[in-house]
Amino acid sequence: MLDVVLDALLDSLIASPFLLAIYLLIEFLEGNVKARNKTVKLLNGKLAPLVAGGVGLVPQCGFSVMATDLYCQNYLKLGTLIAFFVATSDEALPILLTNKDTVGVVWIVLLVKICYAVMLGYIINLFDKRNLQTLSDNLVVVEDSHGPHDHSHSDERLRENGETALHVSEGCCHHEINERKGFWNFVKHPLLHTLKIFVYIFAVNAVFGLLLFYFEQPIRSFVTKIGFFQCFVTAAIGLIPNCASSVIITGMYAEGLVSFSACLAGLVSNSGIALAVLFKERKQWRRNLLILSLMYVFGVVLGAASYFVELAV
Repeated sequence: MLDVVLDALLDSLIASPFLLAIYLLIEFLEGNVKARNKTVKLLNGKLAPLVAGGVGLVPQCGFSVMATDLYCQNYLKLGTLIAFFVATSDEALPILLTNKDTVGVVWIVLLVKICYAVMLGYIINLFDKRNLQTLSDNLVVVEDSHGPHDHSHSDERLRENGETALHVSEGCCHHEINERKGFWNFVKHPLLHTLKIFVYIFAVNAVFGLLLFYFEQPIRSFVTKIGFFQCFVTAAIGLIPNCASSVIITGMYAEGLVSFSACLAGLVSNSGIALAVLFKERKQWRRNLLILSLMYVFGVVLGAASYFVELAV
C-alpha cells in the first residue's frame, strides 16, 4: 500500500513542472494582450487538432494536464482538448514497447489514436461556438486631472478623450495581473497555483490508486468472462484519473485477459490525471460531465468497432 502512495506522489511530482510551465505562460499571456492573441490564434488555427493529436502521443500525461489548464482558461476549443485527451498515451506505450508479445501492435495503437483524436477534434470544434480568450473586457483605471477612477469604456473611447488608460484585469484566480511588478510577483501566483493543484492531484492519485490496488484482481476476473462487453469496462477503467489505469489496461492485454479492441477502448478514454484537473478547475459541472461522457462514449465506440473488425479478420 505504501508503494501506491509513493507512486501517486511520484506521478504528481512529474506533472508539477508541466503545471508550473503552463501557469507561468498563462500569467505572461494575461498581462500581454498581443502575445495572448498570437498564442490563441496558434492554438486554435486550422492545424490545432492535428498538433494536439501529435503532442498527445508523447507518453507523458503532463501534456494533457497543460491542455486542460488552457481549456479552463478559455484558450482552447473543446475539440482540441478532446484531441489531446484521446491521443494521450500515458504509461501505455512504455509497457507495450517493453513486452515482446505486444511491441508489434504499438504502431497500430499510435496510428489509430492519432487519427481518431484528430478526426474527433475537427468535428467537435465545428460545434464549439464559445468566444475564446482574446481581448477581454478588462476593468480600466483612468488617470486624469480628477485622480484615478473606474470606467468600463474601451481603450479607443478613452484615447479619444485624451485620457491615459491602464488595464487592470483579474487573473485565473482573481488576482490583479498588473500588481505583479518584479520577478517574485510574477512567479508567486503560478507557484501557489501549482502547489494547490499538486496537492489535489496527489490526493486524487492516492485515492484512486488505492481503489485500483484493492480491486484490480476482481476487475481482471470479471473482464475475462464478458467477451464483447470488455470494451465497456475498459473504457470505464480508462476514465480513472490515475496512471495506474493505463497500466492495468495494457497489462491485461499483454497477459491475454482482454482483447485488442478492449485495450484500445480503455486507452482512448484514458487521459492520465487530466480529468481530475478539469473537475478541480472548472465550476461548470454539466460541461465536465459532458466531457467525461464523451470520453467514455468515444472509447466504447472505437472498441466496439475494432471488435467487429477483429472478428472479420
